[in-house]
Amino acid sequence: MCTSEKCCFGVPLNIGCIIVGIISGILSIILFSMSTLFFILEIGVHKKEVTEESVHFAKYLGLYLNSSSVHIILSITVIISLLWMMFSILLILGILRNNANFVLSHFLFGTMMNIISMLSALLVLLQSLESWKLSFILFAWSFLHIHFLVVIYTAYDLMNKGKDFSFNQRADDEDLLADYFDDNLDSL
Repeated sequence: MCTSEKCCFGVPLNIGCIIVGIISGILSIILFSMSTLFFILEIGVHKKEVTEESVHFAKYLGLYLNSSSVHIILSITVIISLLWMMFSILLILGILRNNANFVLSHFLFGTMMNIISMLSALLVLLQSLESWKLSFILFAWSFLHIHFLVVIYTAYDLMNKGKDFSFNQRADDEDLLADYFDDNLDSL
């Protein structure tokens, strides 16, 4: 695997992974908020008298689904967004505490999310050819997400090879200077 210690635009790998963790955490919060809001709105629409003119959010995306399918999709989206929040926090903690297992768990979850995103893009395209824009967006997000997964796996691989990504490491000069003063204090 690639053993570069830089990620995008010359940013150090540990900072790049933390940025990926923060951005994925923000995106998961947005996804959770939006799917919860749509779920509440869908329940509110169906408690009232449902007419054929009432439109739920799936029609805006070019999908024609019944309300039970929409509820199932929104429930799964809420669960996935909560898991995504948890694994984003694990990625940040893994880099800060130099724990390779936390970084690997985010990589595995990201791989699973990428597979689900590509499959959902294919299913959306098969459901209706009118929703090709949504399918294209899902595919584009998946291909962009692959780059971030490579960055995360590179950090995991370097951690397994002994690279310390923690931010509290001292420079070599400081270690020599500290050892020199520690030796001089012992002689007094």
